[in-house]
Amino acid sequence: MPDLRVSGYAVWLAVWLAVILLLSGCSLLQPQTDPLTDLDEALAAQDYNTAWRIANRIDPEDRSPPVQQRRETLNQDIIRFERTRITQARQLANQGQWREALDHLDDARRYWAHGYAIAEARSELDQRQMVALLRERTRLLVSEADWLLGAQASVDDLQRFADPSAASLYQRHRQRATSLAEELTTLGEWHTSQEHWTLARDALRTAARLEPTRADNPQLARAEQAVSQANRAAQARRTSTLQREARTRLDRYQRSGTIEDLLAARDYIEQHRHRGDLQREVAEVETLTRRRFQEDLATGDALYASGDYQAAYRYWSRIAPLKPDDQELDKKLERTRRVLGSLEQLRRQ
Repeated sequence: MPDLRVSGYAVWLAVWLAVILLLSGCSLLQPQTDPLTDLDEALAAQDYNTAWRIANRIDPEDRSPPVQQRRETLNQDIIRFERTRITQARQLANQGQWREALDHLDDARRYWAHGYAIAEARSELDQRQMVALLRERTRLLVSEADWLLGAQASVDDLQRFADPSAASLYQRHRQRATSLAEELTTLGEWHTSQEHWTLARDALRTAARLEPTRADNPQLARAEQAVSQANRAAQARRTSTLQREARTRLDRYQRSGTIEDLLAARDYIEQHRHRGDLQREVAEVETLTRRRFQEDLATGDALYASGDYQAAYRYWSRIAPLKPDDQELDKKLERTRRVLGSLEQLRRQ
């Protein structure tokens, strides 16, 4: 009898060879796609991950113009894509839309997962988000502490009650005050290390209000000194800006000699005199105003005395805004109006 095991093995081997030949034939029948065409399609879809893999399969020694052109296009497109996505994410972050900003960069990695630019930008935004969150947390806790301190009298009144629930409520408020003081101290010291002086001062000052023993924290004194110095520097810059603008307006009047420019200089200085040190400019504009008023008043008197009532009226009307409440000028204007009215009636007769 024939050996059935040998016969079965022969059949299995024949089937296996047939399958291999069939698969090989199908592979040979499949059309070979052009890598440059595949690369163009990936670029058009902004699928830079696929485009990069295709480009790496092309022979590195291939220096033909079509290949070189596509490699250059791929590099430029990737750089442009990274810059665009990073810029858009930063714009979202600047608007406080942190979730959208980070999601925007995460989505970008679906199209381009290699390189460092997008990953570094995400790390940068994540750090900025944490700083912004700590700032916001500090403000919220300071507000909560202000509320708690404002309710202190009512909390203390709880001790007058015999019911255990009153004592429990009192303890909860005291524990919250202690917890707030601890966290605000931690936040304040961190803000000090980052030179966020105003937030550091507010956090540490509020912690000291909750627990007076924290008032001797050296970081609180440091933050208060820094805020004071910053305020003085800001005041100096503001004063310098105001003085320059006031000087510009005064110089403009000196060149033009018009009442309008004098009024503009005086109004600006009067409006901003309490926002900066403008004492010298105030004194100067008052001197110029007084001098101009007296000069034009005297000119009007001379014109009136010569009988040129119309010119006198023009001079006096022009300087009226310099001293709106001057009774002498009001009388001169009223008298001149009556004279001009009488002359007009005589002319018509």
